[in-house]
Amino acid sequence: MFGYLVRGWPLRYMRRWPVRARTPLARVDASVYGSLVKPKDLTIVTLFRIGAAWTLGLLLALPAGAADIVSHRGIYDLKLSAARQGGAFVDARGGLDMTIEKTCDGWLLTQDLGMELATAQGAEVRQLIRYSGWESLDGRRYRFVSRTQTGADQKESRGQARVGDSDLSGEAIFQAPKPQTVKLPPGTRFPIAHAAWLIDRALAGEHQAPSVVFDGTDGEGPQNVTAFIGRKVGATEHEYGRGAIGALAQRDGWTMRLAFFAEGSRDASPEYEMEIFQLANGVAPRMVVDYRDFSVVLDIRKIEPIAAPNCS
Repeated sequence: MFGYLVRGWPLRYMRRWPVRARTPLARVDASVYGSLVKPKDLTIVTLFRIGAAWTLGLLLALPAGAADIVSHRGIYDLKLSAARQGGAFVDARGGLDMTIEKTCDGWLLTQDLGMELATAQGAEVRQLIRYSGWESLDGRRYRFVSRTQTGADQKESRGQARVGDSDLSGEAIFQAPKPQTVKLPPGTRFPIAHAAWLIDRALAGEHQAPSVVFDGTDGEGPQNVTAFIGRKVGATEHEYGRGAIGALAQRDGWTMRLAFFAEGSRDASPEYEMEIFQLANGVAPRMVVDYRDFSVVLDIRKIEPIAAPNCS
């Protein structure tokens, strides 16, 4: 198989948190669960998604100055950024372990997210999200699996997708949560392809980049994503380039604000928004996910380079 590298969540994040009195999960107001983070919401690459690659091009044949995604592992700390008055949650803490790795035939993207949310009623809810995807080097084929555990509730989304060379339209075939086939409209990009495409747009000096993205993590169809790209920040201007987390952070970057809409939706308000500080090499040192009731921030704590594959 392609490398569904779903790893066990590193419980060190949970163990270091202070123990507080808990309300049993069964007593948590049902409306709280509707506000919980869904797997799609923190797939980056976004990214996390991290996110991309190509405006109909290939990572293997990128022109000079185009995105050059590097293989790496990023370890992030997660905390509450803001909570709306009267909202369901008053605190959040956790961590993200994310890997993007180039192989001889594609890209592996894995994300392990652990988060503990404190509600206004004094309850605590734990959510674990484990995602792994494989994406071909030309951005045309994609396989994915995502598992989410919220309290005692567990969900899985699994399938594969393909888009054509001419207009990037295609279909996604789900095996879970239920067997179904979903059409993908023209211009659909998968997570890595979308991230590299955004970097290409930033390198070209563009400030707005609408696209269609499919990652399959919620068992549904694609999303319309509009990215607003800020000015370029030099490697010596931002805190990550000047910091001690390593040479991979010493690259130019941009603050990108992404608004996510359901595909075909006419709603003027996005389902959620995400702000990413995106470096030109695909590393995203900081991510903020903004929901209606609250927002969380992920700050990178450690970056580890991953060696290039030997494909001879």
